Amino acid sequence: METSEIVKEVRDMKAVRKESLRKWANVLVPALSLLLAGLMGPVAFTLKSTVKDLVRQELASNETVAASDARLKAHQDYLNEVLKRWANDFAAVREKAALSDTNDHKLMLELGNRLSSIETKLELLMGEHRKLQNSHGDP
Repeated sequence: METSEIVKEVRDMKAVRKESLRKWANVLVPALSLLLAGLMGPVAFTLKSTVKDLVRQELASNETVAASDARLKAHQDYLNEVLKRWANDFAAVREKAALSDTNDHKLMLELGNRLSSIETKLELLMGEHRKLQNSHGDP
């Protein structure tokens, strides 16, 4: 066998394969079209039902969203009320602390005055004690 004969046989095989592929394509394309056309009705019905279900779920979830928004607002109102109470309690604590600081300051001033009074009295007593010691020691 010569190479030219082999090349010719290969070309013939390729041509046969191409022709076979064309025949199968001519059969398969219409068959698939018919199959798709036959399935279109049930698929469309299923999709329509699915879309209706999705719309119902969305509507239900919107109502759920509204209810959840109402709950969130109620919770936020509750938190705002708690924060107002805490603000009032903290204001009362601050006032008590300010009064306590003022009272503490007054007490410290009074304590300082009493200590200076005691110091003055001690100095007088020490002076008298020295005088007594000097008078007893000089006879």
